Amino acid sequence: MITFEHPLSERVRNFLRIEYLFKRFQDEISCHHSAWAHHLALSTLFDIMESAARAELKLDILQELERQKQMVAQSRTQESAQMLQEDLKQVAQGLLGIQQKFGQHLRENEWLMALKQRMLVPGGTSPFDLPSYYYWQQRPYEERRADLQKWIRTLMPTYDAISVLLRILRQNSWEVSCTAKHGNYQHASLAQNIHLLSIEVGKDQRAMPEVSANKYFTHIRFLAISEERPRGPQVDKDIPFKMMMSSFNREAG
Repeated sequence: MITFEHPLSERVRNFLRIEYLFKRFQDEISCHHSAWAHHLALSTLFDIMESAARAELKLDILQELERQKQMVAQSRTQESAQMLQEDLKQVAQGLLGIQQKFGQHLRENEWLMALKQRMLVPGGTSPFDLPSYYYWQQRPYEERRADLQKWIRTLMPTYDAISVLLRILRQNSWEVSCTAKHGNYQHASLAQNIHLLSIEVGKDQRAMPEVSANKYFTHIRFLAISEERPRGPQVDKDIPFKMMMSSFNREAG
Protein backbone atom coordinates (compact mmCIF):
# COMPACT_ATOMS: atom_id res chain seq x y z
CA MET A 1 0.00 0.00 0.00
CA ILE A 2 1.03 3.60 -0.59
CA THR A 3 -0.44 6.64 1.16
CA PHE A 4 -0.87 10.01 -0.52
CA GLU A 5 -1.42 12.97 1.82
CA HIS A 6 -3.39 15.98 0.61
CA PRO A 7 -3.36 19.08 2.88
CA LEU A 8 -6.58 21.07 3.05
CA SER A 9 -5.11 24.23 4.60
CA GLU A 10 -2.08 26.37 3.86
CA ARG A 11 -0.79 25.85 7.39
CA VAL A 12 -0.75 22.06 7.04
CA ARG A 13 0.73 22.38 3.54
CA ASN A 14 3.68 24.32 5.00
CA PHE A 15 4.07 21.86 7.88
CA LEU A 16 4.22 18.89 5.50
CA ARG A 17 6.77 20.54 3.23
CA ILE A 18 9.06 21.36 6.13
CA GLU A 19 8.70 17.85 7.60
CA TYR A 20 9.60 16.37 4.19
CA LEU A 21 12.75 18.50 3.92
CA PHE A 22 13.96 17.72 7.44
CA LYS A 23 13.45 13.98 6.90
CA ARG A 24 15.32 14.20 3.60
CA PHE A 25 18.20 16.03 5.29
CA GLN A 26 18.49 13.42 8.05
CA ASP A 27 18.54 10.62 5.49
CA GLU A 28 21.21 12.34 3.42
CA ILE A 29 23.59 12.84 6.35
CA SER A 30 23.00 9.50 8.06
CA CYS A 31 22.41 6.80 5.47
CA HIS A 32 25.11 7.65 2.94
CA HIS A 33 28.81 8.28 3.61
CA SER A 34 29.45 9.78 0.19
CA ALA A 35 30.49 13.42 -0.14
CA TRP A 36 27.82 13.70 -2.83
CA ALA A 37 25.16 12.75 -0.30
CA HIS A 38 26.41 15.59 1.90
CA HIS A 39 26.27 17.89 -1.12
CA LEU A 40 22.57 17.02 -1.40
CA ALA A 41 22.21 17.57 2.36
CA LEU A 42 23.57 21.11 2.01
CA SER A 43 21.14 21.79 -0.82
CA THR A 44 18.32 20.51 1.39
CA LEU A 45 19.56 22.67 4.27
CA PHE A 46 19.23 25.75 2.05
CA ASP A 47 15.73 24.63 1.02
CA ILE A 48 14.77 24.34 4.70
CA MET A 49 16.17 27.80 5.36
CA GLU A 50 14.01 29.30 2.62
CA SER A 51 10.84 27.29 3.18
CA ALA A 52 10.65 28.06 6.91
CA ALA A 53 11.81 31.67 6.75
CA ARG A 54 8.30 33.16 6.70
CA ALA A 55 7.93 35.38 9.77
CA GLU A 56 4.40 34.14 10.52
CA LEU A 57 5.43 30.47 10.65
CA LYS A 58 6.70 30.57 14.23
CA LEU A 59 3.53 32.34 15.35
CA ASP A 60 1.37 29.79 13.50
CA ILE A 61 3.16 26.93 15.25
CA LEU A 62 2.97 28.51 18.71
CA GLN A 63 -0.73 29.31 18.30
CA GLU A 64 -1.53 25.73 17.30
CA LEU A 65 0.60 24.35 20.15
CA GLU A 66 -1.29 26.51 22.64
CA ARG A 67 -4.65 25.48 21.18
CA GLN A 68 -3.69 21.82 21.43
CA LYS A 69 -2.56 22.27 25.05
CA GLN A 70 -5.97 23.70 25.92
CA MET A 71 -7.76 20.84 24.16
CA VAL A 72 -5.58 18.20 25.81
CA ALA A 73 -6.26 19.76 29.23
CA GLN A 74 -9.95 18.91 28.70
CA SER A 75 -9.21 15.30 27.73
CA ARG A 76 -10.58 12.46 29.85
CA THR A 77 -7.70 10.06 29.13
CA GLN A 78 -5.41 11.44 31.78
CA GLU A 79 -2.27 9.32 31.33
CA SER A 80 -1.87 9.86 27.60
CA ALA A 81 -3.01 13.46 27.98
CA GLN A 82 -0.24 14.17 30.50
CA MET A 83 2.40 12.74 28.17
CA LEU A 84 1.11 14.82 25.27
CA GLN A 85 0.96 17.92 27.45
CA GLU A 86 4.62 17.41 28.32
CA ASP A 87 5.54 17.02 24.64
CA LEU A 88 3.65 20.19 23.74
CA LYS A 89 5.27 22.10 26.60
CA GLN A 90 8.79 20.97 25.67
CA VAL A 91 8.55 21.82 21.97
CA ALA A 92 6.96 25.19 22.72
CA GLN A 93 9.79 26.03 25.15
CA GLY A 94 12.35 24.91 22.57
CA LEU A 95 10.80 27.15 19.92
CA LEU A 96 10.57 30.14 22.26
CA GLY A 97 14.22 29.61 23.22
CA ILE A 98 15.35 30.52 19.69
CA GLN A 99 15.46 34.30 19.71
CA GLN A 100 17.03 34.97 16.31
CA LYS A 101 15.30 34.83 12.95
CA PHE A 102 14.98 31.33 11.51
CA GLY A 103 18.25 30.41 9.80
CA GLN A 104 19.97 33.67 10.75
CA HIS A 105 23.15 31.89 11.84
CA LEU A 106 23.36 30.35 8.35
CA ARG A 107 22.84 33.68 6.62
CA GLU A 108 25.71 35.14 8.65
CA ASN A 109 28.07 32.39 7.46
CA GLU A 110 29.71 33.87 4.34
CA TRP A 111 31.09 30.51 3.24
CA LEU A 112 27.66 28.85 3.29
CA MET A 113 26.02 31.78 1.52
CA ALA A 114 28.67 31.72 -1.21
CA LEU A 115 28.03 28.00 -1.62
CA LYS A 116 24.28 28.58 -1.75
CA GLN A 117 24.70 31.07 -4.59
CA ARG A 118 27.05 28.81 -6.54
CA MET A 119 24.55 25.94 -6.27
CA LEU A 120 22.19 28.00 -8.42
CA VAL A 121 24.70 27.76 -11.29
CA PRO A 122 24.85 24.42 -13.17
CA GLY A 123 28.22 22.91 -12.22
CA GLY A 124 28.94 26.00 -10.14
CA THR A 125 30.44 24.07 -7.22
CA SER A 126 33.19 22.39 -9.23
CA PRO A 127 36.65 22.27 -7.59
CA PHE A 128 38.06 25.20 -9.55
CA ASP A 129 34.99 27.37 -8.77
CA LEU A 130 34.97 26.69 -5.02
CA PRO A 131 38.27 25.10 -3.94
CA SER A 132 37.38 25.59 -0.25
CA TYR A 133 34.24 23.54 -0.76
CA TYR A 134 36.22 20.87 -2.62
CA TYR A 135 38.57 20.73 0.38
CA TRP A 136 35.58 20.34 2.73
CA GLN A 137 34.30 17.44 0.63
CA GLN A 138 37.62 15.63 1.07
CA ARG A 139 37.39 15.73 4.85
CA PRO A 140 36.39 12.54 6.74
CA TYR A 141 32.73 11.62 6.81
CA GLU A 142 32.47 12.14 10.58
CA GLU A 143 33.77 15.72 10.34
CA ARG A 144 31.43 16.65 7.50
CA ARG A 145 28.50 15.10 9.36
CA ALA A 146 29.39 17.03 12.52
CA ASP A 147 29.37 20.29 10.54
CA LEU A 148 25.98 19.50 9.03
CA GLN A 149 24.52 18.65 12.43
CA LYS A 150 25.94 21.89 13.84
CA TRP A 151 24.33 23.94 11.06
CA ILE A 152 20.90 22.27 11.44
CA ARG A 153 20.89 22.35 15.26
CA THR A 154 19.18 25.70 15.82
CA LEU A 155 16.55 24.84 13.20
CA MET A 156 15.53 21.62 14.96
CA PRO A 157 13.08 23.20 17.47
CA THR A 158 10.90 24.20 14.51
CA TYR A 159 10.97 20.65 13.17
CA ASP A 160 10.31 19.15 16.62
CA ALA A 161 7.23 21.34 17.10
CA ILE A 162 5.87 20.59 13.63
CA SER A 163 6.47 16.85 14.19
CA VAL A 164 4.36 16.86 17.37
CA LEU A 165 1.55 18.78 15.65
CA LEU A 166 1.52 16.47 12.63
CA ARG A 167 1.54 13.44 14.94
CA ILE A 168 -1.56 14.81 16.68
CA LEU A 169 -3.20 15.52 13.34
CA ARG A 170 -2.54 12.06 11.89
CA GLN A 171 -3.65 10.28 15.06
CA ASN A 172 -6.91 12.24 15.22
CA SER A 173 -8.36 10.67 12.10
CA TRP A 174 -11.02 8.26 10.95
CA GLU A 175 -11.06 5.93 8.00
CA VAL A 176 -13.58 5.17 5.26
CA SER A 177 -13.32 2.35 2.72
CA CYS A 178 -14.23 3.58 -0.76
CA THR A 179 -14.28 2.55 -4.41
CA ALA A 180 -13.54 4.88 -7.29
CA LYS A 181 -15.83 3.71 -10.10
CA HIS A 182 -13.90 3.86 -13.37
CA GLY A 183 -11.23 5.79 -11.48
CA ASN A 184 -13.66 8.45 -10.28
CA TYR A 185 -14.94 9.17 -6.75
CA GLN A 186 -17.23 11.97 -5.63
CA HIS A 187 -18.59 12.83 -2.21
CA ALA A 188 -21.01 15.60 -1.29
CA SER A 189 -18.85 17.02 1.48
CA LEU A 190 -16.25 16.28 4.12
CA ALA A 191 -16.82 16.51 7.85
CA GLN A 192 -16.24 19.95 9.30
CA ASN A 193 -12.69 21.19 9.99
CA ILE A 194 -10.79 18.49 8.10
CA HIS A 195 -7.18 19.62 7.68
CA LEU A 196 -5.60 16.59 6.00
CA LEU A 197 -6.96 13.99 3.59
CA SER A 198 -4.98 10.76 3.16
CA ILE A 199 -5.59 8.28 0.36
CA GLU A 200 -4.28 4.72 0.77
CA VAL A 201 -4.20 2.62 -2.38
CA GLY A 202 -2.50 -0.62 -3.42
CA LYS A 203 0.78 -0.23 -5.30
CA ASP A 204 -0.38 -2.89 -7.74
CA GLN A 205 -3.09 -0.52 -8.98
CA ARG A 206 -0.39 1.69 -10.55
CA ALA A 207 -2.57 4.74 -9.99
CA MET A 208 -2.27 7.97 -8.05
CA PRO A 209 -5.08 10.18 -6.73
CA GLU A 210 -5.73 13.73 -7.88
CA VAL A 211 -7.74 15.41 -5.14
CA SER A 212 -10.03 18.42 -5.22
CA ALA A 213 -11.67 18.92 -1.84
CA ASN A 214 -13.37 21.58 0.25
CA LYS A 215 -16.15 21.63 2.84
CA TYR A 216 -18.81 21.42 0.12
CA PHE A 217 -17.50 18.80 -2.28
CA THR A 218 -14.81 16.11 -2.62
CA HIS A 219 -13.63 14.80 -5.98
CA ILE A 220 -10.88 12.18 -6.34
CA ARG A 221 -9.67 11.03 -9.74
CA PHE A 222 -7.17 8.21 -10.09
CA LEU A 223 -4.59 8.79 -12.81
CA ALA A 224 -2.37 6.16 -14.39
CA ILE A 225 1.27 6.26 -13.35
CA SER A 226 3.43 7.59 -16.17
CA GLU A 227 7.21 7.88 -16.40
CA GLU A 228 6.87 10.37 -19.26
CA ARG A 229 4.32 12.85 -17.90
CA PRO A 230 3.60 14.15 -14.39
CA ARG A 231 -0.10 13.38 -14.91
CA GLY A 232 -1.19 10.27 -16.75
CA PRO A 233 -4.70 9.70 -18.12
CA GLN A 234 -7.56 8.82 -15.79
CA VAL A 235 -7.76 5.06 -15.25
CA ASP A 236 -10.86 3.30 -16.56
CA LYS A 237 -11.26 0.66 -13.86
CA ASP A 238 -12.61 0.47 -10.34
CA ILE A 239 -10.02 1.41 -7.72
CA PRO A 240 -10.57 0.31 -4.09
CA PHE A 241 -8.95 2.68 -1.61
CA LYS A 242 -9.12 3.94 1.95
CA MET A 243 -9.69 7.60 2.77
CA MET A 244 -8.46 8.95 6.11
CA MET A 245 -9.77 12.32 7.30
CA SER A 246 -7.65 14.08 9.90
CA SER A 247 -8.37 17.14 11.99
CA PHE A 248 -6.68 19.21 14.69
CA ASN A 249 -10.12 19.45 16.31
CA ARG A 250 -10.90 16.35 18.31
CA GLU A 251 -14.63 16.89 18.02
CA ALA A 252 -14.52 17.01 14.19
CA GLY A 253 -15.31 13.32 13.76
